[in-house]
Amino acid sequence: MKDRVGLIEPEENSIVGGIRVFFKGLLEKKIVDALFLPMGRGKAGVVMPALVTDPGRLDRAEPFSPCFPLNSGRMASRISWRKSGRKTAVLLRPCEHRAFVELVKLKQGSRDELILIGTDCPGALSWKDVDGYLAGGAWDSDAFVKQVFGGNPSPFEADLNGSGFSMACQTCEHCFPENTDINLVLHGADLGAGILAEAVTEKGQTVLEAMTLPKAALPDNRDDLKEQILAGSASANQAMLEGIEAKTNTMEKLETFFDRCINCYNCRNMCPVCYCRECVFNTDVFVYQPVQYLQWAENKGCVKLPTDTLFYHLTRMAHMSHACVGCGQCSNACPSDIPVFELFKSVAALTQDAFEYRPGMDEDQAPPLAVFREKELEEVVGIS
Repeated sequence: MKDRVGLIEPEENSIVGGIRVFFKGLLEKKIVDALFLPMGRGKAGVVMPALVTDPGRLDRAEPFSPCFPLNSGRMASRISWRKSGRKTAVLLRPCEHRAFVELVKLKQGSRDELILIGTDCPGALSWKDVDGYLAGGAWDSDAFVKQVFGGNPSPFEADLNGSGFSMACQTCEHCFPENTDINLVLHGADLGAGILAEAVTEKGQTVLEAMTLPKAALPDNRDDLKEQILAGSASANQAMLEGIEAKTNTMEKLETFFDRCINCYNCRNMCPVCYCRECVFNTDVFVYQPVQYLQWAENKGCVKLPTDTLFYHLTRMAHMSHACVGCGQCSNACPSDIPVFELFKSVAALTQDAFEYRPGMDEDQAPPLAVFREKELEEVVGIS
């Protein structure tokens, strides 16, 4: 596409201020009817996704905050699965975009009325680390952007007031946007001059033309920097996979791994691609008569309560491992601090390799469980 990159200039020397002005322009020029993006709440630095129609509210927009309370791919599906007659610009992290794409494939979302805006990922802290990071003083959006996107080839290894980025971010091999209409380019950009907006589709090109941004070009070192960042993530990911395998490679170790599980189902509830309208673990299948508990106790001498914790996790892994986007929200939501993300991602890696499937990367590729191939996985099922 011609003239596909524009420059979003700082506002009063503020990088984040400039992007807020850009978002305001989308509403004021009636290019879109609404914006879905992270917004600051009452406490400085803490954000939640919000749907905004008033440009005046965008002074609290926090597009690059390390506070990542939930994967908004599911929220994007909820505002798009049925037509509203309105156009909405949606800003998501790469893992959120990939989750949304998976839900679109399952007819639980649609991009027809959306302008999908992606960004180089700023990384995220766990909920418990956010307060520690903010304890160092007032939240400074611009300082954080410069710290992460200032040319560091390992941006997610940065120390943030003693806190660190989540394991999901440190091991992410897809931290650059895919399947978007517009990309916000920060890695490699001259942040003193502003943020680059790259049109990826004709829809995105139309938006940038309507915003009349100054013309720009992608940085010459963009590809090299991406390669360095992804190489570091791949190395960290391999180390994590080897470590979690050593902790869970027998049934006894797996049971120990989930010893602290309380069957709260938070990991399921926070997973953007755990997509069933009704979960079997919420049905009468797992409502037992009192005598059953007593019989189990009599047979074994002792039975852990609640029951079925290991069965629950094995079922969930079998069900969604092909679609796991590695966002880490399962671990973020676990009240028992079980590193479920590490195990889920290790199983997902095996499943996705087996099916040659990368969730959210190709909107036209059907999910493995939706496709039947007569000669698929012959070495696994023993058919020649």
